[in-house]
Amino acid sequence: MSDHAAVSGVLNALLCGVTGYGFYALGPQQHPYAFTACVIGFCHGLLGIVECCSGDSNVTSAKETTNSIMEIVPLPLVNIELFFGGEGNNIALGHGLFIVPMAISAIVALVKGSEEGDETMETLKLLTILGNITSLCYLAVNEGSWVMGGMAALAFMSKYGAEFLEQQLEGSGEPIKYLSWSGFYFLTTLAVGGEK
Repeated sequence: MSDHAAVSGVLNALLCGVTGYGFYALGPQQHPYAFTACVIGFCHGLLGIVECCSGDSNVTSAKETTNSIMEIVPLPLVNIELFFGGEGNNIALGHGLFIVPMAISAIVALVKGSEEGDETMETLKLLTILGNITSLCYLAVNEGSWVMGGMAALAFMSKYGAEFLEQQLEGSGEPIKYLSWSGFYFLTTLAVGGEK
């Protein structure tokens, strides 16, 4: 096993551990959206571990799909959970609606397989991620919560910080992304679990 595969395996195991704790601590009846976000993270980490051990191309393809899901879906789900926990139910609904154009765009891109679909998908992904990070920042300031502020910073770092660092130093993007995801899920468990 190469050094890269070993590091990737450790990072995926860390993600599995944090998300496993998250869906154990939160529970599907009390916090269904945060629970779902944790399950998505756990499945992605589990696929990463299997990929490190087997190197199977089918597992790699499945992991690439879940990587796209990890970039888009967990943050709106956690925002829905946080806003339902407060008094901003209309804002929570807005975060849920962020996912609809992404799903439509993904289906169109799969059917057409065009470059235009890719550009539309990237624009919608950008708007979804930045909109949800902005909303999380608003909630952090409004409630004076350093935990939610940390979640917003880690969500930004997992996408844009990791991409920037990958351009500066090849191979540094994946560890930053996984550490940011793990930190985000840990803080999610603290923020959502604290609402009980």
